[in-house]
Order: sequence, then structure tokens, then C-alpha cells
Amino acid sequence: MRLLNSLLLGGSMLAMLAVPTLAQQIVVETSNGKIAGQASTYVDGVSVFKGIRYAADAGGANRFLPPQPVPAIDGIYDTSNYGATCYGLPYAPILMPEEGVDLDPNAPSEDCLFLNVWTPGVDSGKRPVMVWMHGGGFTGGSGGTIRYEASRFVDNQDVVVVTLNHRLASLGFMDVSAVAGDAYKDSGNAGMLDIVQALRWVRDNIEELGGDPSNVTVFGESGGGSKVTTLMSMPSAQGLFSKVIAQSGIATAPITVEAAQASTATVLEAAGVTDLASLQSADVTKLVAGGNWGPVQGSTLPRGPFAPDADPAGKSIPLIIGSNFTESTFFNNTPTKPVDADGLKEAFAKGNFTGRIPAERIDALMDGYRALLPGTPDHEVFQIIASDIWMTQLVSRVADLRSGQDAETYVYHFTQRQGGRDGELNVPHTAEIAYVFDNLDLAKATVGEPDADDRALATVMSTAWANFARTGNPNGEGVPEWKTWNDGKNGMLFGASTGSVADPFAARLAVLGEALKP
Repeated sequence: MRLLNSLLLGGSMLAMLAVPTLAQQIVVETSNGKIAGQASTYVDGVSVFKGIRYAADAGGANRFLPPQPVPAIDGIYDTSNYGATCYGLPYAPILMPEEGVDLDPNAPSEDCLFLNVWTPGVDSGKRPVMVWMHGGGFTGGSGGTIRYEASRFVDNQDVVVVTLNHRLASLGFMDVSAVAGDAYKDSGNAGMLDIVQALRWVRDNIEELGGDPSNVTVFGESGGGSKVTTLMSMPSAQGLFSKVIAQSGIATAPITVEAAQASTATVLEAAGVTDLASLQSADVTKLVAGGNWGPVQGSTLPRGPFAPDADPAGKSIPLIIGSNFTESTFFNNTPTKPVDADGLKEAFAKGNFTGRIPAERIDALMDGYRALLPGTPDHEVFQIIASDIWMTQLVSRVADLRSGQDAETYVYHFTQRQGGRDGELNVPHTAEIAYVFDNLDLAKATVGEPDADDRALATVMSTAWANFARTGNPNGEGVPEWKTWNDGKNGMLFGASTGSVADPFAARLAVLGEALKP
């Protein structure tokens, strides 16, 4: 490794690195050439490398193709800023605004295949590497969201963290092979292949940035959880990571080729695309459209990770999965204030996850949950029911599917009420991210003003996640004993009362099962 810590004084050198003033640069040799990072603005001793290209521009002739090799760097590549975000669908107004205010503000481009690295030491430390997949389903988001700022995390836990951008929505998951030909047979998984290419970059270069390429954990939340579990069933990803953490998101089965091509036909007809030439020349904004976007079954993804069973390909991979207590308050149509009987009835009818519950079963469902949650107001009981339908039962089912496999499965439930919006959000989807990254002060829209309990919980969670990345076991000093699901269906509660509980969801899901039965 060649490492240069230099105070750049010469005008020509400053111009080459495109920095406007004197700056302490950290220059590292990668497989594509030299990159220059910066000292973290948040934590002394942490180095940050943003906007590193891991593949070529994905526009023009490369549109819809698998990621192409990144060009060699001429000179020294400045990494002081995040790269462009990838085109995707906008942040939906049906979602809580507290999440939207923290998203990456960079403009989108097809030239968006960048990754970012935080390291506590550009040396030979061979630290555990944790590669984060952003949320936003498969249609939005980026690796530059402020909540993913990892300086405190890497400094306190002595790990290396990587975040990344990949193609999204129709540009990342539209099967165009019917009009573009066999060279585009993998276009329905272009976004996932981008992630695989980023992991290859990590394999080839992370040792130069203080990480251990043989000890890589992939982790992510929501859509990021779906991405990291999808990787478990991708042949091209095998050997590029050894552990998985899926927070409030788990992929089960891929989209069928027939369903994927139906969405494609609608978009291409509207965009006036009839052949390869018109596909490559079409205005990108006409190609970015809603549809059934996500990984597509095929040679790059032969099956899903958890349908109809747990894929044997992932049987030796230690796994953490979990959910939040009131995930559903992420959606604005979930009541966050007290409701009367009519308001409760309307919430069930119009809720994102509760609409399929027969009206005649709602009273028994509410009574069952009320008995299990004494003193909980009805609007919060509703929040928990909707969250159990959306996420908790999925976590429980996948943990059960994994129970007969070789590797351990650790299950958690995040229950720390958030201070944002005067506590009305309760424990929404995405709330745990700031605790995992130990950056509560950068997520105050949701967290509120963090207190001592919040900070203590962040220390415990970030330590558990780093322990898992290091050894495949989250236990260690400062972490209450976290028993596995494999051994008695144990789950860890992270919140006002943190500790391992046997089958924490069983009673609630039994009541819910009666309401959802055919």
C-alpha cells in the first residue's frame, strides 16, 4: 500500500485535486489509481472517502447493461463529496416527512455508481468491513443520506463502513431483453448486479483502507434489508460477504419474468421505445416510471432467499433480522393521535396493511391486542397491529425457516419511543438506524433531542452490530446476552427494557392469525 499524508501547498497540486483551499489529504492507491480522502468533520482520526467510482457511467450505451469496468484514474481522484444519486421515484408524500428531510440532496444522474468509505485507520488493521445498503425499496434512496454518516460508528467500534448507490426503479430493474436482445437478459437485475460490482471493489481495495476483505458483512434497512437478503441467493455474490443484517426488510421471492416484462411493456410504450437504438437514446426522464420494480428471477437470481423455504445457498451465513414496534407510523395515514370508534374503523379500512381484515373480526382482534397491551391507547394498538402485519410476522416466519439451517439467526425488536413530533411517531420504520450508526445528533427529526437513555441504547446496538460483523455473534462486553432464535425462539428487545425474551411475538401473532385466516 502507498499512503501519503500531505499538506498540499503547490498550486498545480491543488488544481489536480480540485480543492479550493489548503486541505489535509489522505491519498490511497486503489486498483484503478489514486484517491484522495479527507479527515471526518465529525470525529478526529476518522478518514472519509466519498464518491468513489466502482463502475463506469451507466448511461448511454451502458444503459440497462450489467455494470461496466470503471476507467483508470488519471492523476489523483478527489473524494471530498458524495457522487450523484441514481434516478428513482421521488420520496412519496404518503410517508412521514421526518424521513424525507434527511435524504441526500444531490441531483440524480445515470452516472451514479459511487461508493463511500469511513475508516478509523488507513493502515494494515484488517478491520471488519460493513457494507450498508440504503432504504427506499428498490426505487429510491442513496448511500449519501445523513443518517448513514458513520464517523462515530467506525471510531467507537473499530470497523470500516461502506455505503453505495446503485441503479433504481426502471433503470435498475426493468427487463428490456424483449426489445434490446440477449445482451440485456440481465437488465431486470442491473441494480443488484451494481451491488455485486461494489462488493467486488470492496474485495479488491478495502485492505488499502484498513479493512479485511475476507470479513465483510452486508447490512441494510427496509429496501436495504431486502437487498442484502437477495444477495444470499445470487450466485455472483457468493464469497463476497460472510454475514448479513436485515433491518425491517427481508426479500422472500423475486418478481417473475412475466410480471417484470408486463411493467416493461407499459413503460416502453409510453416512452416510444421500440428497439435498442430508441432505448439508448430515449430521454431518461421518460424511462423512470412507476411499475413492479425489484429483483427478477433468472440466471442471476435463480430463486428467492425465503420462498418457498430458506435457500440452502445461505445456510452457513449468520443472520440478524428484526423489526420496529410501530413500523406503520412511517405512513401518514396511520393515526398518531387518539381516535374514536369511527376513526378506528376508518383506520382499519384505509390502512396500508389492515384493509384485508374482515370488518367482523376487528373487534375480537382489538380486544385480543388490548389484553396483551394493557393501558395502550387504541390508536397505538392499531399501530402495533399494522406493524405486525407488515413486518413482525415476516421476521418470525423467516426466523422459523432458518431454524433448521447451519448458521445462527438472531432476532431483535426495536421498541424505543422516538422524541420527534413530541413522541407521536412512537417507534416508526427507520427509527433504529441512528442507534446502529450511533449518530443520534444527525437524526433529530425522528429521534428528537437524544437523552442519556438514547445514547446508552445507541452504544449497545452499535456494539452488538460491530461484534456480529467481527465474529458472527453479537454478544460481548456491554451487550446483554442475546440468545439465538435457533435455541428456543429467543428475540432481543432494544428499548426501555433491553434483553433477550423467549418468543416475544408469539401471543400477538396468534391473535393476529385468527383475524387473517382464510
